Amino acid sequence: MLAHYGKRQRPDLTPVDFILHLFYNTKMKHLILAVCAATMLIGNVEARGNRTRIASIPVFSAKSYIVASEDGTILKEQDSDTIRPIASISKLMVALLASEQDLTESLVIPTKRQVHSSIPYKVASLTRYELLTLALVRSDNFAAQILCTNLPNCVERMNGKAKEIGMASTHYEEPTGLDKGNVSTAHDLLKLLMVASLSSTIKDISHLPKAEITLYRKSIKMNNTNPLTSRLDIILSKTGFTNPAGGCLVMIMNSAVGQRIYVLLGSRNGHTRIPDMMKLVNET
Repeated sequence: MLAHYGKRQRPDLTPVDFILHLFYNTKMKHLILAVCAATMLIGNVEARGNRTRIASIPVFSAKSYIVASEDGTILKEQDSDTIRPIASISKLMVALLASEQDLTESLVIPTKRQVHSSIPYKVASLTRYELLTLALVRSDNFAAQILCTNLPNCVERMNGKAKEIGMASTHYEEPTGLDKGNVSTAHDLLKLLMVASLSSTIKDISHLPKAEITLYRKSIKMNNTNPLTSRLDIILSKTGFTNPAGGCLVMIMNSAVGQRIYVLLGSRNGHTRIPDMMKLVNET
């Protein structure tokens, strides 16, 4: 072994010194290689971390919006006249019509249903006020259908009311908003919000962070589909989401600079509508 390396060893090294020199240099090589590999690994991790942080930064995704003052003066807007599906914001029109009826009247709960609902199957009836609570707070589709069923010519009246208050670009196919044919614009919905704000029933119900309907043996507990109702001084609120509509949110709230009306349509999904709305709130 020593003879093999003899031609390459330095003349001033003894065989023992040469072995130690070789061993030392080999350790140093390994150490240097290990340090380089660790540096590259840390760099890659940091790069991935940076990419993750960049991707997690919320980007405003709503396609249409309006911010207005209490009297309807528009303070900020984007594509406010573009017609879009509005999902469960449709329920606000149903609520407007139903709130004009006897709120204490008990309405029969159909035994057959084609949509998911928080209403237990064994419940035979609920008052109109209780169904309004389900439709506005929980955004219950079955509740909206029952309310509409108990209004003669309901969908026709929804479209008639829209025309009456100047919602020229609005059309309803059914009461829940599941049909993408339920369309409107941010500008039209501003008009609806201003009319709906005159209803104490709609305001009293829709701003609730939580609600409970007490039944004979059990109760129906629900959280508002707009979590901002527990954080902001909200007067009126309604959410919506379907794939064609994206995330939608309309609300009226008190702020340090006065009452503000917000309409937000076409957010990326049901989660992004909240940070999108908060961006508008913080900017106005």
